[in-house]
Amino acid sequence: MTSIQYDHVADLYDFYVPYEIDIPFFIEEATAVSGNVIELMAGTGRVSIPLVQADVSLTCVDASEKMLAALNQKLQNAKLSATILQADVRNFTIENSFELAILPFHSFSELITSDDQLAALNSIYNCLTKGGHFICTLHNPALRLKSADGCLRLNGHFQYENGTLCISGFENYDKRKHVVNRMQFYELYDDQGILRSKRFLEMQFCPIEKLEFETLANKVGFKTVAFYGDYSRSEFKADSSPYMIWVLEK
Repeated sequence: MTSIQYDHVADLYDFYVPYEIDIPFFIEEATAVSGNVIELMAGTGRVSIPLVQADVSLTCVDASEKMLAALNQKLQNAKLSATILQADVRNFTIENSFELAILPFHSFSELITSDDQLAALNSIYNCLTKGGHFICTLHNPALRLKSADGCLRLNGHFQYENGTLCISGFENYDKRKHVVNRMQFYELYDDQGILRSKRFLEMQFCPIEKLEFETLANKVGFKTVAFYGDYSRSEFKADSSPYMIWVLEK
């Protein structure tokens, strides 16, 4: 696994990821269980904070020290409480058993080999109680790969302190390795439109197919209890659904 170095952009992350479409879904799922919930690859707490605000007993796991530091600061500022664990999703161990594990924002695809994916699934399986559920979100490769064409695209411009943050990037799909390679650029402009600094981040994703993921999950011992094509829980359609949302049971 080539880890994405989120520490390099942890101070910018919340400005350019104002994604909220999945939050009602995860709140509904997490508040439906009576026991503890664990969120994997939690980042700066985009989903974590709303869950804690909804009185979910939450443990947040991520490999990035600086992303977790941002999450911890948010919790302190809001006078909220959650357990924070810096760990690799492929090999974490934790004493508590959880009724629900979630992995939002399609981040499982950052595990770019089947060995990494299988290791993570095993770690998640082992932290769940018998009958516990794991919700894993993935992009639908049929749609996601359309943008992996090498073309530079502006992803958006966002208000940042006293200026503007512009995000752009390009992607190529390596069919031989079955990996999307992305280069993401960050440009920070002041309020006069003058470029003050630039950064870039190298990223890799694996476009995981439906049968591929289901085979790995079954190998670990999971069984599929629900499968959706979006966060409204609509039926998955291979040619049009943006996501693959798996609900697996131990």
